[in-house]
Amino acid sequence: MLKTGIRWYLVALGLIGCAALAALLLCPASPTFTTPVYAHDAPDPAVIRADDGVFYAYTTQSLYSDRINIPILRSADLVQWELVGDAFPEWPDWVMGDLWAPHIIRYRDRFYLYYSAREYGSGNMAIGVAVADDPLGPFVDKGAPLARGPSFTTIDPFVLEVDGQLYLYWGSAGAPIRVQPLAEDGLSLVGEAQAVLWPSKDLARGYESLVEGPWIIQHGSYYYLMYSGNACCGDHAHYAVMVARSRSPFGPFEKYEENPILESNEKFWAPGHNATIQDFAGQDWILYHAMRQGDVTQQRYMLLDRIEWRDGWPVINDGQGPSWAPQVGPVVRPVR
Repeated sequence: MLKTGIRWYLVALGLIGCAALAALLLCPASPTFTTPVYAHDAPDPAVIRADDGVFYAYTTQSLYSDRINIPILRSADLVQWELVGDAFPEWPDWVMGDLWAPHIIRYRDRFYLYYSAREYGSGNMAIGVAVADDPLGPFVDKGAPLARGPSFTTIDPFVLEVDGQLYLYWGSAGAPIRVQPLAEDGLSLVGEAQAVLWPSKDLARGYESLVEGPWIIQHGSYYYLMYSGNACCGDHAHYAVMVARSRSPFGPFEKYEENPILESNEKFWAPGHNATIQDFAGQDWILYHAMRQGDVTQQRYMLLDRIEWRDGWPVINDGQGPSWAPQVGPVVRPVR
């Protein structure tokens, strides 16, 4: 009994690593790893952990041997990933292409996949939703957009659940990031949309003339809104991750004075559009895309880094951009 109490005390303090915990039969040893954790084009990842401890990531459309509309990746440890499916082997009827930036939630024992796509007829980007009983699908689409907007202002959905209420966040193209409540079934919007974060013309905030890719992580008494800004890709990509916080999911959100929290370095450039996930020790991790410096393919690989909390704000790799040195991996449970 005393040994068990000491063991959990050490876990709580984070004083011993997973290798030591393995000896105490708490978890398998976590090997070291280096980024990227998935060396294939995998932009805008969203991640979820299923009941069996397996992680699933969903990304923007990508070309494998065939075109995959919404790739589904699977991992037991957040480090080794494999392609296991396509959320949409066929486009939903209202879609004419460009399936971007999916977001996945578990709600009422089902999996809800929110995503951006180009609407047939208007040519504008819109947000759709599909539902499945399993993270691999099949996903059944609602059959019409959940939200519409001009150009690509209405992309990059993120859904937050607070006390049983779902909130949809989205935004891009020089428009603010907005939030609006979802109906009880998660398939339609109710109430009014409210702007929670505006782009900035302040040159000192050089990544914020366009803000997109919202992802909220709760820590302590705050909601931390992570977001990405400026140009995600191409020859002139200029992209980074920023953060703002609020005590309410509706804001007002206070921007971190030390933004950005993740930007280019000598190994990787244009990092952004992140997700976050906790391992089984309660450690927060950030999953995101970035391009390798000097890589002419400009593929956006999937990277993983640890989140540290200092003075009430998230810090990634001591503010040095994406890591490339070996680091200890997440704490995971054996997959049965």
